[in-house]
Amino acid sequence: LLLKYNRKVFGGGVVSEADGMDFFNSSIGKTNPEAELAATLASFFLPLEKVAKDAEHPQCNFPARFKWLKQQLQFDPKQIPIQHCDRLDRWIKTLDPVGVTLVFASYFLNNPASMFGHTLIRIDSRRTGPDNQLMNYGANYAAVPDTDNAFLYALKGLIGSFEGRFAIFPYYTKVQEYNNWESRDLWEYQLKFTEDQLNMMLLHLWELGGTYFDYYYFQENCSYHILSLLEIANPELRLKDQFFFSVIPTDTLKLVMAQKDLVKQVDYRPAVLTKMNHKRMLMTDMEQQLFQDIVKEKATIEDQRFALLPENSKALLLNAYMDYLQYLSMQRKTEKEVKIPRSVLLARSRLPISDDGNQQIKHFSTRPDQGHGTDRLQLGAGHNDHESFLEFAYRPAYHDLMAKDTGYDKNSEIIFMDLKLRYYLESERIRLDQAKFLAITALNPYDPLFNKFSWRFDVGIDTLKDHDCSYCNAFKGSYGRGLSYRPHFFSPLLLFSFADVKAEFSKGLKDYYRLGGDVEIGAYYDVTQNWRVKLSGSYQIFLLGETKLFFTSHLVTRYAITQDLDARIELNRYD
Repeated sequence: LLLKYNRKVFGGGVVSEADGMDFFNSSIGKTNPEAELAATLASFFLPLEKVAKDAEHPQCNFPARFKWLKQQLQFDPKQIPIQHCDRLDRWIKTLDPVGVTLVFASYFLNNPASMFGHTLIRIDSRRTGPDNQLMNYGANYAAVPDTDNAFLYALKGLIGSFEGRFAIFPYYTKVQEYNNWESRDLWEYQLKFTEDQLNMMLLHLWELGGTYFDYYYFQENCSYHILSLLEIANPELRLKDQFFFSVIPTDTLKLVMAQKDLVKQVDYRPAVLTKMNHKRMLMTDMEQQLFQDIVKEKATIEDQRFALLPENSKALLLNAYMDYLQYLSMQRKTEKEVKIPRSVLLARSRLPISDDGNQQIKHFSTRPDQGHGTDRLQLGAGHNDHESFLEFAYRPAYHDLMAKDTGYDKNSEIIFMDLKLRYYLESERIRLDQAKFLAITALNPYDPLFNKFSWRFDVGIDTLKDHDCSYCNAFKGSYGRGLSYRPHFFSPLLLFSFADVKAEFSKGLKDYYRLGGDVEIGAYYDVTQNWRVKLSGSYQIFLLGETKLFFTSHLVTRYAITQDLDARIELNRYD
């Protein structure tokens, strides 16, 4: 575990996941554990006077390995003097660990690396105590990107072209980044480890500070390496062994929760916009309108409407306005510095109301460990204009809008490598019906405070359903923007509309391609907590290549039998 060795897939032997050679004492230590053990033991016996000036003794560079070998081999202090490690001792003293918390930052579609959420750990200090957690330190594993291009970022993350490194930082900086700047809710899982287990984990974290790993978006990512830290604390957990193809943050949380007596407590840390929206829900219609007018600078707190409000309502409105300004100041979208006006601060300070109900804030996101599994196996049967068929589908990730949204963002979907095969009973053949390589939809319901368009992106292979070409396939891609509307955050109704541009390429098409677009309108409605219905219609128009106009309509209904088992009925019509 300490040296990250795994068996090679081909050729036999082992190889370490660590890619920085400073992590090894032997030049062949990455693939030769015996040579690395011999070199490590020899380095621990190195006299202090032979250590290069300003360099650390190997006992101080690799304290976790030294501690483990000392326990296993019962070192004789007369033969191997224990070195004093001043920097390491000061680091441990600064952290003053008493516990560790696994932290999940909710989904953030604007960053490819955070579309599935993000996990890190907080090192809870004896010095700060449970009431001052922001002053603790956090540990994070993340890619070190060398590009701002979203496509290159995703591609390099998939093929391991970024270095991934661990970093230590004050926890409040990550709360500032996730809670305030990106407005992402945080879920904090306090874990139960002994003092000796915590010490071993931190000693290993010290060793990792000098190396890097090739960062793989779906495998050797933040969650994978955070799990490895927990395994160092308690090797009996064997958490990484549960994953093969992908390691997704929500799945790691489910696994951690499944360990007996590992999680002590789960806490919710709402984002700044969550706090603001909670306050907005407590306002009357008149108060909400006044709040919007103040935000849009159509009114001030000198307005007669504000003066007539009771003190509780004034405090609620002012607190919500300060939340809004705090969020705005973090966005850095304007050269003008955003500050809370002195008049607002004075007005709030004069009110004797100290609490507006934030202690019982309504959860605008649900616990990620309680969601459905990220991979999906689908079995179905159906009939088209010609014959009946059986359908088999598998998707390794992640979530679609028809699935039960407990634990997920209720307004978005991410579908990765969704493969669908059909066996046609009369013609007795198997055909690839659909392969969604990547499909992302972000429905951003209308909010008078923020002008956010909904958007979606899709690339993959699909059957040309409007052609009688013996189930021929087309490679296609589309991108669209639109508007969506939900009466309020917890409303069961979600309306949407999109205008898309599309490109399709197939031997079944005239000139082998067609370019155009569509306009779609539709709605999702939750009849009950477990029953959801989707109804939509679209007008397709292709103007280049093979020209064609046609209308499609879709009706889908889903009933969640359990969190991980759905029954769905789907009707599609192409005219």
